[in-house]
Amino acid sequence: MDWVLVPYAHQNLTWTQHAFNEKIEEIEKVGKEAFARLKGRWSCLQKRAEVKLQELPAVLGACCVLHNICELRNEEMEPELKIEISDDEVVPENNLRSMVAVQARDYIAHNLLHHGLAGTGFL
Repeated sequence: MDWVLVPYAHQNLTWTQHAFNEKIEEIEKVGKEAFARLKGRWSCLQKRAEVKLQELPAVLGACCVLHNICELRNEEMEPELKIEISDDEVVPENNLRSMVAVQARDYIAHNLLHHGLAGTGFL
C-alpha cells in the first residue's frame, strides 16, 4: 500500500520527520472526529450491517452524503449521540514497500517543514 502515508516510526527523528509525524497526527485526528460524527448520526453504522453485502456501498454512500449535508448546514449533534473512535494500531515502518514510497514521504515531509506548512511546536 505505497499510497498510504505512514508516520516515521524509528528512534531519533530529524526535525523534518518529527514535523511530518505531527502533521499526520493532526490529519488523523480530523479524520477520526469526522468518522465519530458520521457513526454518531447514523446508528446503522454502529453495529453489524443488516443489509445485503451488495447493498452496503449504497447504504454507506447515502449515510456519507446525508452526513455531509448536515455538516455543511452546521447542524449540531445531540451530545448523547457523540461517540469515541479508538484506534491504537501503530503502522510499523516496514509497511513502506518501495523506495518510491519512502522517497515520496521524505519529499512531502521536507516540503511541509521548509514551506511553513508543518507544526513546529518542538522547535
